[in-house]
Amino acid sequence: MKKLSSLWLIAEILIIFYLLSIPGSNLPNVNYWGQDKIIHIILFGSLMFAALFHFDQLDNSFVKTTRARALTMIICITYGIGMEFYQKYFVTTRGFEVSDMLADAAGVLLSLPIYQKLMPRK
Repeated sequence: MKKLSSLWLIAEILIIFYLLSIPGSNLPNVNYWGQDKIIHIILFGSLMFAALFHFDQLDNSFVKTTRARALTMIICITYGIGMEFYQKYFVTTRGFEVSDMLADAAGVLLSLPIYQKLMPRK
């Protein structure tokens, strides 16, 4: 199960990188405001969920602590911020949006209580 959780976490990171690297001209038209933000919430919420699941599979007791979970949240949010800078400087027709960073952070923050509800600690 450890190997599978590692693959899931790596896949989440790569999928987010790929999707956020698509030039804006190749994206479908957004029909209503907020659709983009919902996608960001889902992407980064699933990243945090995968990270929590992966760490729960490990034998190291530190990665199961509250401090480690907080650090994981900070890393996931920082990844979201970094991806916005990446889009600004390296992806054509994509912009830098603070609202996307907030949506990324919201996804990360929302995933923790959902994870704790669905996967109670043993």
